[in-house]
Amino acid sequence: MIRKILVATDDSDHAKKAIAYAGDIACKYNATLYLVHVVSFSHSTALAGRHLSEAGMETLRSQVKKAGQDIIREAEAAARSQGVKRIETFLLEGDPASEILSTAKQYDVDAVVLGSRGAGMVGQVMLGSVSHKVCHLADRTCITVK
Repeated sequence: MIRKILVATDDSDHAKKAIAYAGDIACKYNATLYLVHVVSFSHSTALAGRHLSEAGMETLRSQVKKAGQDIIREAEAAARSQGVKRIETFLLEGDPASEILSTAKQYDVDAVVLGSRGAGMVGQVMLGSVSHKVCHLADRTCITVK
């Protein structure tokens, strides 16, 4: 039986489909939906930071976190509009695949649902896709949504 579902979102079209898919499953099984967005201050942010003052860098980090909060809020609203009753949200910081896997393990979710392609296409080419890494390394069911 499915009781806990983690869905990761980055506000991409595929992530929005993953939320809808996970929401459908959550409604059918009366499962808890764990919505996760991971803020990643990657190499490109570090490069931008080289040209900013400390205060400028803190402003940039604050704006990125606020955007992440907006993404989570929109994802929660979408899931609630489907009828999902139990939702927990997480705005995390770090490597997306690692944070998703860690949260899935910490909350002992039954399934992880991800979009097959995210918002960061350049990063995917250079680093490999987050969904691929999560599915490869996870010790639980993973569903990739196109």
